[in-house]
Amino acid sequence: MSHGAKGPARPTSVSSPVSIFVYGCGAGLLGVAAMTATEKIEQYFTGRPSSLVPGKTLSALVGSGIPRDDAPGMWTTNMAMHYGQGALAAVIRAFMSHHGVRGPFADFIFTGVRLSIDQTLENWTGVGALPWTWPVNEQIIDILHKAVFALVTGWFTDRWIR
Repeated sequence: MSHGAKGPARPTSVSSPVSIFVYGCGAGLLGVAAMTATEKIEQYFTGRPSSLVPGKTLSALVGSGIPRDDAPGMWTTNMAMHYGQGALAAVIRAFMSHHGVRGPFADFIFTGVRLSIDQTLENWTGVGALPWTWPVNEQIIDILHKAVFALVTGWFTDRWIR
């Protein structure tokens, strides 16, 4: 194709920080939805219970203490942290896409970023245990679920943000 020929329409560039933030949050919500779906499938086969660590972490962060597993509103608090943290973390991936850090390698890097955010908040609040103290199968499961989050989030940010 010569320089003068018209090719297919290219998406317009998303360049304002507010737009990148919004697209990142949207991609993160979709990434968390995919991660949650794979967690439910995995839990069906393994019998592993749902984790309440995100909700306990949010409760500790807002200063209401660490609630019991059966505390009223625990499921809602858990989902708020699960989706909220994913949406906010995905803003990092959106800025990566905007600055040309894209594709599977970026997704691999972002998997580590998401794991780092989780572990920092969980251990800072005293809710979580250090990951190297977990059974190996729990470490693998957590990494695989975060990789699903990173791949789906990255797929959307790489397509939406140029």
